[in-house]
This record gives sequence, C-alpha cells and structure tokens, in this order.
Amino acid sequence: MDKHEIAIPFDVEAIHEDSLKRLLRKLNIFAKTLVARFFEIIVSIIGIISLIPLSIVIYFQNLKNGDQGPIFYTQDRIGKDGKVFKMYKFRTMAKNADEILAAMLQNEENREEYSTYRKFRHDPRLTKFGEILREKSLDEFPQFINVLKGDMTIVGPRPYMPEEKEKMGEYYDRIVSHKPGMTGVFQISAKERVTFAERLDMDIKYHYRKSLKVDLKIAIITLLVTFVRKETYNLGEITADTAGYISRLLTLFVKRIIDIIGAIVGIIILVPLTAIVWIVNNLSGDHGPLFYSHERIGKNGKHFKMYKFRSMCMNSQEILEKLLAEDEEARKEWNDTMKLRNDPRITKIGKILRKTSLDEFPQFINVLKGEMSLVGPRAVIDGEIEKFGIYKDTVLSVRPGITGNWAANGRSDIPYEERVELERYYAENVSLWFDIEILFKTVISVIKKEGAV
Repeated sequence: MDKHEIAIPFDVEAIHEDSLKRLLRKLNIFAKTLVARFFEIIVSIIGIISLIPLSIVIYFQNLKNGDQGPIFYTQDRIGKDGKVFKMYKFRTMAKNADEILAAMLQNEENREEYSTYRKFRHDPRLTKFGEILREKSLDEFPQFINVLKGDMTIVGPRPYMPEEKEKMGEYYDRIVSHKPGMTGVFQISAKERVTFAERLDMDIKYHYRKSLKVDLKIAIITLLVTFVRKETYNLGEITADTAGYISRLLTLFVKRIIDIIGAIVGIIILVPLTAIVWIVNNLSGDHGPLFYSHERIGKNGKHFKMYKFRSMCMNSQEILEKLLAEDEEARKEWNDTMKLRNDPRITKIGKILRKTSLDEFPQFINVLKGEMSLVGPRAVIDGEIEKFGIYKDTVLSVRPGITGNWAANGRSDIPYEERVELERYYAENVSLWFDIEILFKTVISVIKKEGAV
C-alpha cells in the first residue's frame, strides 16, 4: 500500500512531552489497561454464559436442517504484537465450502468480487441457519472465548489474517499494537462490504483516536446496529422452534424405548401364535410359508422388508392381475384404495387373521429392529407414496407404525385423501398421549372389527 493512500493525524503534544509526563502517561495507560482487562473478563464471562444456550439452539437447528457438521470453526488471525491465534466463530458455511468456492472462482466476475471484498453478496456457501447467524452477527459470539483468553478485546481493529500482513505494509506495527476487537469502526460504518484499503484506513484512524470514550461509543453503536438490523428473522420464534424440536426428539426417544418393550412383549405372544397358524394351515392343506415380507418405505425414505403372516394363496399375483383385467369395478376400487373388499386371493385362515389384525403380529420384529414403531403412519410402497404429494416428506419423517391414526379411525372405510390428512396430522403432532389415544382406538376397532380388509 502506498503512503499517500492513508492520512495519519500526528499527536504533536506527545512528540514534545518531557520524561515525567511520559511516565505519568504510561502509568495512566497501565491503570486503564488493568481496568479494561477486568471489564473484558466480566463481559466475556457473561458472553460465554449466553453462548451455551445459543450453541444448543444452533446445534439442534443444524440437526433439524440435516447439517451434522461441527457448530464451531477456527481461523488463524494476527493478534497483538503480531502473535497468531485461533479465532472462534460459529460455522455458517457448508462443510464443502472450499469446493464451492473453488468452483465459483472459475467465473471471472466472481473472482473479481472475491478478490476485492473477500466475500460474495449472495454466498451459496452459507447454510440455511448460517444466514440467520450472520444477519444478526451471532456468528461472532464464540469470540468471547478469545476475549477471556486475552487474544482479543471487545473494541479494536478487526482481526487480520496472516496472509494479509504484507498488504498492511508500514501500518502493520500500528495495527498490532492493539488487541483485535470483536467490534470496531467497520462494524458501525453501516457498510455491508469494504475493500481492504477502506478497512485498513478505518483501523488506522481508530489507532490514533482510541480512547475509553471512543470504545464505549463504538460498543453502544454496535449493539444498536445489531438489534435494529433487518428484521428478517425473529430470534424468539427461532428459539421457540428449537425448543419444540428438542421436545420432539425427547418424545421420539421415549417412544423408541416404549417400542422396544412393546416389541419384546409382542414377540413373546408371536411364538405360540405362529405355532397355531402353522397347525391350522397344515390341517387345511396349505403347506406354503407362514410368513411373507414385502418391501416398504420407512423413515426418511429408507426401504425395509415388512413382515406379516401370509394371508393370501401362493398364486395371489396372478389372481390379482386377472381380476383387474376383467373386473372394471374391482380395478377402480384397487386404484382408489390399493385394497379389495372382497379379495379372492385371501385364504380361509387369512380372513380370520385379517379380521382380527393378527396378520400384523410379525411386524413386532420390524419394531424391535428399529424399522417400525408401535404407532405411526402406515408403511407404503414406492408407487403409493406419491399419493401423499407435498406431505410425502412429512409422513416419512417418522417411523411407520403397526397401527396409526388412519388404522384407528376407520382404515379401509375412509377414502385415501382423508388417509393422507390423518397420516400427515400424526407426523406433525406426534406425542406420547396421541400414541396412547391411538392404541386405545385400535383395540376398540379390532374388537368391533371395523375397517379390516
């Protein structure tokens, strides 16, 4: 940088002061430094206390958005007297930010923008929640750790990167005579982006005008700028949303424990039930397998094999194809509900198993394996899931259940559109009390033999 680019105001009185005045001035500076350091420690402790719940909010928001990377990251910065330190920040960019940047810099316009400002106006590297953190300057909060460690102060020049040392030229020694600050002249300048020369000019002017009054003024303005910044996001709503998400995770955790206990009890009952079904099948001349598995879509779209007692004859697919080709009414019923009220494929024992819902008992194995839950949306097949339309991802956000809101409220007696609404409502409002209500309704429905096909 050329000398003429920055105007430096000289303190003439400081140049001509005598030795006693110089000593008194240094003692005064030392006393102010002690007071300032004590204040820094107090403020940083308060900041770190605030950092704990904020970190929890960010962790769960990232988890909710599918971002499982670290919430913090560090960068090398130049501190006081040129000492390099690790500056802490909340991670606001995707884990593959470097790859995205390399691809963007292939474009000449992007390359020029990044070279000038070291940032992009519309940065695709930012995560969904990272945009919120930057908008509110909350990504800077972990720097309270640097303040407590003595690497940084509350107000000072913005920390420079080691590779920027050469660009600072002869002004380097003046800048590193101060601790870098969490906030400074740039933060209150109301400029979204500045060039390196503009930033350095601001910090040099701060160097010559630094005083307790100036620091206090910058700190107050920083708070005002932060709180009145674009009201794009409501932090109260974000915190409430995170609390709701944590509550949902706890509900799903307890729900999983109940699933395991219920699955063990169910499998204990399944053993003698299997023996009974085997005996009845053999007496009726049906020597086919007792169980069958069918591929279904589980949580987050993961496929799994769902177990059931076989309730259909061995050539069921051929019978179905022939029926749908010949019977228009049956074809319409199948297209609407994916079921047939008078299904010729079902065996005699199969009818009993279906009417009593005992054909579902082997699904306790799926529950124990973690593929299903006792209560949840009914597991569907690939072609069927598309009928859920915009609610597809919502329904797939929870484990499918042996029973559920649809199964307990009429099952095959209600149209598919209403089924979609019932399953969506459950997925969005899952709770332990809701599960208990559904389980009671299921028991009553099974006793009354409602909606079973």
